[in-house]
Amino acid sequence: MVAALAIGGAADAASESRVTGAYQPGWSAAHADSANSDYADVRGPSDLTLAWTRQFPGGMINLGATADGAGRVYVTTSAPGCRLYALDRATGETLWCAQDLDKMAVSSSPLLDRDGRIFLADGSAMRAYDHDGKVLWRTPIVGAPLSAQFTPAGNLLFITHIGRIYVLDRDHGRPILPPLELVPGATFDPAKGAMACMRGLPECPSANTPAIDAHGTVFFTFWTPGAPNAGLRAMRLKEGKHPSLTPLWTNDALPGGSAASPDLSADGKRLYLTDNAGGLQALDAASGKTIWRFDMGHESGGSVSSSPRGLIMPAGGGGGVLLAVQDKGGSAQLLWRRDDQINHGLPPQAANGLAYATVSSGQGENDLVVVDTATGAEKDRERLPGRTLFTVGTTIDQDGTVYVPTIRGQLFAYRPATAAR
Repeated sequence: MVAALAIGGAADAASESRVTGAYQPGWSAAHADSANSDYADVRGPSDLTLAWTRQFPGGMINLGATADGAGRVYVTTSAPGCRLYALDRATGETLWCAQDLDKMAVSSSPLLDRDGRIFLADGSAMRAYDHDGKVLWRTPIVGAPLSAQFTPAGNLLFITHIGRIYVLDRDHGRPILPPLELVPGATFDPAKGAMACMRGLPECPSANTPAIDAHGTVFFTFWTPGAPNAGLRAMRLKEGKHPSLTPLWTNDALPGGSAASPDLSADGKRLYLTDNAGGLQALDAASGKTIWRFDMGHESGGSVSSSPRGLIMPAGGGGGVLLAVQDKGGSAQLLWRRDDQINHGLPPQAANGLAYATVSSGQGENDLVVVDTATGAEKDRERLPGRTLFTVGTTIDQDGTVYVPTIRGQLFAYRPATAAR
C-alpha cells in the first residue's frame, strides 16, 4: 500500500517500478519520467534569482520544457517559424531550432533519450533529431500525441489525441506493431487544431501523456465515444518477437473529462489523477478500482506532482488554491491549504521537500514561490516578468535551475541564488 511509502524504501520502489533504460538522466519527459511524477530527484534551491527570459512572439507554450541535465533545455511553441528550440541552459540563447514542424508540435514536450536524441511529433509525423537538430527519421501518424514515452525495451510509445496508439523502433522509426485504433476510422485535419485537448473533452479522446511501468503496463486517459464520462485505461505491452497490446482494465470514473496525465506512484501500485469535477483520485494500478477520491474544490488545469512518500500537489485552475494532500493508504488527508495563494500552474517537487509553484499576484501577473511541501511555508518569492496569465508545466533541472513557461509564449529560467553570486 502507498501508506508504506511514508515509512521508507520509496527510492528503491521507484527504481523498480519505473522505466529508466532509454531515458536521458534528468527531466527528460513531459512530466519528468515514465511515471509522470513531476518530481525531481535533486536537492532543489530554496532561494532563486532570475537568470534569463525568452519570448516566442505570436505563439503559446502548452507544456513544460525538458532538460538533458548537461546544459541544454528544449521547448516547443506554436509561434511562426521554428516550433522546437534547443536552448543554452546558462543564457537561454538558441543553439538550434526546427522549422519542419506544424503548430501541433506545441501539444508535446520533447522526449530525450540517453543517446542525446530528441523525439517530437506534430499533427502529421513523429520525428527523431540528433544532438545538433538533424532529422534522423520521420514516421507519418494520424492525429497529434500529447507527448511520448519510452517502453521497457527502449521503443517509443505514444497515443495521438484521436486515440491511435503507436509503438515505434527508437533507432529507425519503424512500427513495432501495427497502430491500434481505439476509435476505428477516426481522422484528423491538422488545420483545425485540437483545443478540446486542453480540458480533456470528448472531441479529444486521448488528451494526456501515458504513464508506463517497468513491466510494460501502459496507463492512459481516454474518453470512449458516447460515454458519459472520461476514464482511465490500462493495457499490457509485450515486446520482442511477437509484440502485442492487450487490454487489462477500464475505469470510466472521470466526470467532465480530465486535463491530467496519470501519475504512477513510486511503488507502482496506484495512479493519481484529477477529473473535471474537482476530484483528485487514487486508483489501484492492478485492477483500476477507485481507492479514494478527494474533493479539491476546483477543476485542475493540469497534472499532479507526487513524491515517493505519497505527497501530492495538484495543479491550479478555476480559482483553485495551493494545497498538498497525503496518500494515507485507504484515504487522502489534507496536509495544508493556502487560501491566500491562487495556484496558476503545476508545482513540481524536489527531493529535499520543496515545491515550485506559480501563484497569482493580480491583474494577470504571477509570482514563482518556493514552498515547504510538509507545511506550505513560503521560502522564497520571485516575480514572473510581465503579464503571464498562467504557467503550463514547471521543470527542475539537474543543477537546480527552474524553468517556468507560460501560455503566452514566455519562458523564464531561475537559478539558485548562491550560484549567481
